[in-house]
Amino acid sequence: MNKIKRVSRFFRIIFQIDFLWMLIAFALSWVNAPQEFVALHGFMHFNPIPPAYINLIMHPLTISEKFSAITISAVPLAVDLFIVYTLIKLFRLYESGVIFSLQVVKRLRNIGFGLLLGQIINPFYQLAMGYVLTVHNPPGYGKMSVTLDQTNIGILLTSLLIILISWIMIEGCKLSDEQQLTI
Repeated sequence: MNKIKRVSRFFRIIFQIDFLWMLIAFALSWVNAPQEFVALHGFMHFNPIPPAYINLIMHPLTISEKFSAITISAVPLAVDLFIVYTLIKLFRLYESGVIFSLQVVKRLRNIGFGLLLGQIINPFYQLAMGYVLTVHNPPGYGKMSVTLDQTNIGILLTSLLIILISWIMIEGCKLSDEQQLTI
């Protein structure tokens, strides 16, 4: 059990650092947009602009365009932060020795819902970013597109599987509680 607690503490700390880093990288990458933000001596590269639009922006981004794009991209960031925050809470439970409980299962379910929500909003995010980033291009050069690939399908299926497994585990917890009350 001590090994589980140590590993859980390690991952909780990693996720806490990741949570803060996501916020910092988001802010710094938008300051540099549309250029790439490079951190840790070139080890990490961030570009808040979706790859489909990087080479399609034919004008300098205005403050209002950047503000609109920041607002739009804050939505998927919020979903990602929710998932990381839930992971922090999950590993805090593991760290305190809580492994088989309804709290743990609910955290897992919330991770599944977060992943699912991220995949649902992704097409709308891509369309909105395309509009904001290319609306002021010369006539005929505006573009809005949605790209879906195997990764999106894989995350969607994984999220549904996590939700299904957590539902089964919740029902199992209820049955176990009923049996304990019967005795």
